[in-house]
This record gives sequence, structure tokens and C-alpha cells, in this order.
Amino acid sequence: MAVYFTNGTTEFLRKLKAKETAKVWVFEGAEGALAYTEEPNAASFTSPRTYEQVIGTGDLPDKGYIAINNIPVTDEGKPIFEDMFKRRAGKIDQTPGFHALRVLRPQSGNTYLVLTAWESMQHFEDWKQSEAFQHAHKKDDKQPKKPPFSGGPAYVTTYHIDNEA
Repeated sequence: MAVYFTNGTTEFLRKLKAKETAKVWVFEGAEGALAYTEEPNAASFTSPRTYEQVIGTGDLPDKGYIAINNIPVTDEGKPIFEDMFKRRAGKIDQTPGFHALRVLRPQSGNTYLVLTAWESMQHFEDWKQSEAFQHAHKKDDKQPKKPPFSGGPAYVTTYHIDNEA
């Protein structure tokens, strides 16, 4: 399934959303605003960034907190990266405050997006301090410092959603 992002000011994206028949979420953050849809008929997305959903669990909420881990992946590392997430699938689902996970493969470029949706920023922060998170992200002496799929440094962007506004 393809998903689409476009960016702009919050005001512009809210107007775009109001015109759409497709379900659109507007994410607001310090880096700016994003509009996101999982429906291919979002006609107002004139120049979208398109991703293929590799893994999708849960439903995106209309209110809450979004964390997007932007992970550059080498071409030869794509199968390794995707397999790693497929093996982890479902482990985050029982975390308090968790709503949804999307692992998104870029149609162009090499930066995958791992989008998680939470009831609140505090739920996300609690998860990052949890044993489950530590287990999923642990490194041992046998692993190289840089994952074999790494195409560069990863970074996280965060947003709030209030689609009822």
C-alpha cells in the first residue's frame, strides 16, 4: 500500500485537508507541518513524497503524538532492514498509549520512515525508557557499532496531531 506526505504551513495544510474527500492527518511540529494520507485519491497532494508501507499496525488517531524515525538505508541493506522490522512486528503493540506503527519504504531516495503514533508525548517517552525498548534497541559486543544496513545517521522528528481542530 502506498502512503503520501506533503509539507507546508499548518494553515495551508488544514485548508488542503478541508478540501479533501480522502482521510488526511495534519502533523504539527518544530520542524514544520506535514500532511499524511494512506489513500491514493488525495488530489490536493500535487507533489507528494510517496512511500510503500512495509509494516502497518494499529490505527492512526485524530489526536495524539507522532514520532518519525528517519533512517537512511543502503540499497543492499534494504532487505536486512525490512526483515529486522518484520521479525519485531507486534512487540510494540501492547505498550500503554501506543496507537500505530508504520514502516515506510521510500519510492525515491534511501531514507525509510518508522512512524509511531502515541496517545501523548509522555507515553512515547515512557516507552523509550521501557525494558521492551531497551531490548529492541540493545547492542552487544558482537554487533558492529554501525548497523549493516546503515546509509548514514538516523534522526527523529516529532509532531502533534489534533485533526479535530
